[in-house]
Amino acid sequence: MTKLATAASLLLLILSFGWAEPEDKPREKRQSNKLHITLLYESLCPDSRNFMHQLGPVYEEFEDYIDILLVPFGKSQSERNGAIFHCQHGPAECKGNRLQSCVINSTGNQAAQVKFVVCQMLAPDYSRIDQCANEAGLLTDVVHCLSSETGTKLQLQAELVTKQYSPSFIPTIVYNGVFDQQLQDHSLRDFRGTVCYMLRQQNLLPSGSTICQ
Repeated sequence: MTKLATAASLLLLILSFGWAEPEDKPREKRQSNKLHITLLYESLCPDSRNFMHQLGPVYEEFEDYIDILLVPFGKSQSERNGAIFHCQHGPAECKGNRLQSCVINSTGNQAAQVKFVVCQMLAPDYSRIDQCANEAGLLTDVVHCLSSETGTKLQLQAELVTKQYSPSFIPTIVYNGVFDQQLQDHSLRDFRGTVCYMLRQQNLLPSGSTICQ
């Protein structure tokens, strides 16, 4: 089976199960011992890019304790069931959001998802797609997804998740499916500190853990 066929089959399999959202009960049961974080962002948003400097190291340090949902859509809007997308930073951002959705959904490995997103978001342009995907250990052939209904469906799903929170600022960081402005403000300044605060609040750190000291 070719890379393209493998990627397409995997994406269709993921779509058949749907995009698990924060309130989705099956996912909640599987990840009940973790802090759930939903990150709403845009591919060309300067503030989203800046946040990636925090996301990368924090996820690497706390991946055993957090369950993250990456949602590349932001303040975009769709028309006619995805026939047209309007994005805050223009058509290039729409392409970038779609690309992010396709690559993210080519794997269930969150560490690989985060690694790709951080790498790609911090790249000066889209020339590092293959390099970032290879570094994250992901399939690099997403042409079918980008140019087909699959890519459209993924962006429409991202829009549905984003609309749950009606974000006024991008990126928006949501904990356990509930938006809190104070946590949002703290996350933008000190994501690591906010994650530690939430982990302590939910008693998710093992006894004697020094990870947040």
